[in-house]
Amino acid sequence: MLLQTNSYIVPREKAEEHARLMRRFKQALHKIGCDQFEVYEQTAPGWAPGESGRCVQLMRFRDRKHQQQVQALERTDPAAQTIIAEFCELLNVPYQQQQGFFAAGFYQAVVSEREGGDQQPAQQPKPEGEAEGPKIEGTVPQPGMF
Repeated sequence: MLLQTNSYIVPREKAEEHARLMRRFKQALHKIGCDQFEVYEQTAPGWAPGESGRCVQLMRFRDRKHQQQVQALERTDPAAQTIIAEFCELLNVPYQQQQGFFAAGFYQAVVSEREGGDQQPAQQPKPEGEAEGPKIEGTVPQPGMF
């Protein structure tokens, strides 16, 4: 299992539009093969509503090959590209990246929900130079980051 995350700030006055946009993006991703897309907002202590407006997107893929397939389709899907452009404009993503508010991450499963009671550790990553990891260049959102 491969998990991709995007973390960023949503100003309070843009929260409703952000939620609508994320529902549209979930549908677009589902059409191109990403069945697991979720968005969460950080909460304050005691589960009170968050003050920061920090949100995190979670996208799950079967493996690196599946992530690459979805990313390739995302790059050529007009609906996905339109939503990504709207997202970048709504939240001023280039500014958030410049200020260090936007972060993308990739995670490999250590313990999977598919594993039974006799849990095995995840396979160790390939040695340096052999691993084929996501390549994110520059600070401008690239197709496949969402």
